[in-house]
Amino acid sequence: MGAWLRGRPLGGAGSRGQVLVLFALGLVTLLGAAGIAFDAGRFLMERRSLQNAADAAALAAAASLIRGGSTTDADSEARAVLATNLAHGPNGIVAALPPASPVYAPGGAGDPAQLANGILISGGDIRVAIQNTIPFTFGRAVGLVDSVVGARARVALQGKLLPIAVRRYLNMPGPNAGATAPCSSNPGDFVDVFATETTSCLGTDADGTLRSVPNPGTNLDATTPGSDPTNHGPIVEILGQGAQPNGSSNFRGFIALDIRNFQSVGSQIYYSNVTSGTAPNTLKSLEAGWITKGGYEGPGFPPATTPPDPNDQVAVMSGNATGIAIDAMNTQFGPGDEILVAVYPGQVMAIPDFTLGTPPLISLPTTGTVAGGGSFRVSRNQAFSGQVTLSTVADTNDPTNPMVLGTLLGSPPITFDPNPVTPSLGSGTSVAMQNLQTAGAAAGIYALWIKGQAGSPYLTTRYEPLAVKVGAVSRDVAISSDVSSQTVASGATATFRIAVKDAQSQAFGGPVTLSLEGLNAPLPAGVTASFSPSTVTPLGRTSRLYSSTLTVGTVGLGNGPHRFVVRMTGTNGESTPREVTRLFPIDITIGDGGAAGNDEYVDIVGFAVMRIATADSNTISAYAITRVYADMDDEALRRGQVARLVPWD
Repeated sequence: MGAWLRGRPLGGAGSRGQVLVLFALGLVTLLGAAGIAFDAGRFLMERRSLQNAADAAALAAAASLIRGGSTTDADSEARAVLATNLAHGPNGIVAALPPASPVYAPGGAGDPAQLANGILISGGDIRVAIQNTIPFTFGRAVGLVDSVVGARARVALQGKLLPIAVRRYLNMPGPNAGATAPCSSNPGDFVDVFATETTSCLGTDADGTLRSVPNPGTNLDATTPGSDPTNHGPIVEILGQGAQPNGSSNFRGFIALDIRNFQSVGSQIYYSNVTSGTAPNTLKSLEAGWITKGGYEGPGFPPATTPPDPNDQVAVMSGNATGIAIDAMNTQFGPGDEILVAVYPGQVMAIPDFTLGTPPLISLPTTGTVAGGGSFRVSRNQAFSGQVTLSTVADTNDPTNPMVLGTLLGSPPITFDPNPVTPSLGSGTSVAMQNLQTAGAAAGIYALWIKGQAGSPYLTTRYEPLAVKVGAVSRDVAISSDVSSQTVASGATATFRIAVKDAQSQAFGGPVTLSLEGLNAPLPAGVTASFSPSTVTPLGRTSRLYSSTLTVGTVGLGNGPHRFVVRMTGTNGESTPREVTRLFPIDITIGDGGAAGNDEYVDIVGFAVMRIATADSNTISAYAITRVYADMDDEALRRGQVARLVPWD
């Protein structure tokens, strides 16, 4: 029979006592762990609050710099934001503002990365580090008193470049005849886009000593106190038809930031998941996307050099693609907004190629000699080598042309100096037009052709129309197109919208007739052309409307590029009417466009901030509020930069 007491086994009271002791000890441990977890949560909340305050303070300091504030202003702005954010900490303990003299981690004095408590602002780099001491609550039970909680934030000012390249000069090299300040807005004048509006026509592209630097001011209009509306750059079109550079390139200011290095065929470097096989529509949508995001996020451009480095060259987008960029601009920006743009001299390059700049109008007497008729530039890309030989070709399709009639004397009728010319990079080599002589030439405005030919690296010939004014003619007309080149399938039609505008302050005063022809030749067999209408009245100088639509049938043309010329002729409304002829080249490529377009690029010579003046569905106009700087992250361009939180180290 077992040894049992009634109702329970032997030894039961001792077991219960041990369980109670173990339970008590476990409860103390559990409560201690819970207390430590509670304190850890409080510290985590404090750190999150401090981090938000540090981020906000660093961004506020950056915003102050962007607005033009000094380093002292930025420091004060950061402290004001910190004071607001720290006033209501999650633990009821207000953190002290960072000391005026920065505190560094032990052994790290002077090293920005070792900042423990303080504010450092160096150029466009801002660092904010703050601390707060938070006491333990339950941790005191295990001897813990307090803990220092810290947070730090770093913001960098970086250029957020838009995929827009703006001409630095219009009608270079300058100067226009009789240029004086204040400058007029004559579209035929030499203009430095990045000089003040009142001095933009003075000097030349190589000599800017007479021009002053734009002042950003603070506002857009003259009615707002503090604004400086007269001391900014001239208002120019930077995206759209009016942004077309000198010459006949199919470019309207829209560039492909993701493709760089056009030194030679096959040298392209691609960024942001762009490849050599990226379809044109995909590429233009991608580039327009950077506009809606406020700018290209990188990788950033290296500082521009002279002569331009191959990596500073970017591909140009077709003029037909500009509409998507304008739509994106109108979604993201509007008048008064300030944007960072790339700047190119004013000429579009190709691989390998040289370019004839647009020569100025030459004024000649009906009988007499002009020693100097102005100058133009011949430029080249990185891949071009050799020399360009220059000559003058008569407009043989005009029977009244003075060179055809022999009233423009000389053989050659224009002396080019130098000739041959060795083109340079960038804005190119200046070529003077000299020794022009007339004898009994009829008053009017006529056209000649400047022919440039190079035999190396392969035979290349370029033609650029030259306008010649004979005698007294005060009313002139200008012609342009929405695009100057198109690519179509074999036998398809190409369509161009033609704009005819008054080129002087006085209205032209009469209709003009439009026609299409070959380059000093009739249209090739099978090619048809129709203008609707073919006779138009020139529009005002500032109008953005189109006067006529040109439709070209391309039956019979082989694959590759073909050049045609739009001829505009008319008699102006002066008391003694004068005949005026203007020529405008257009290019049509048959096939896949491989022969033209995909090898065009611009040399980036710097970066600048512009303020949008007007915007509509066809064009974006702006004016410069800074000069051109080589580095897109330069402090002088802060108004066009953005603040980004970046890693501390």
